[in-house]
Amino acid sequence: MSLERALQGMLGDRATELTVREVLGVLMIHRTEWLTASEIARRVERPESIVAVILSRLAGAFVVSTEESRYRIDPDPVVDLDIKRFLHRSDVHSQLAQDNLARFRDRFGHH
Repeated sequence: MSLERALQGMLGDRATELTVREVLGVLMIHRTEWLTASEIARRVERPESIVAVILSRLAGAFVVSTEESRYRIDPDPVVDLDIKRFLHRSDVHSQLAQDNLARFRDRFGHH
């Protein structure tokens, strides 16, 4: 299994992608710690129900390890590379969207 498989069907909108990115970011920062869905939801400031669904999908694809309703990044180099690629791709997409919005505002005088 892989991150791509976990993301299939989950990334339908920008808000979900941002939440996945934030969840993975928190898990990467705290990679040696076991965190609950509520701890992660509090850190990313998203509803726990949404974070729990994302974590469940990630655990089902073996991207994160789970133990007694706690989660952490699976210490697999391939998974680590997949996560870093996803985070980079998501950051680039976000920056492009911000740049396009700035150009639109400059062109049409919306500030």
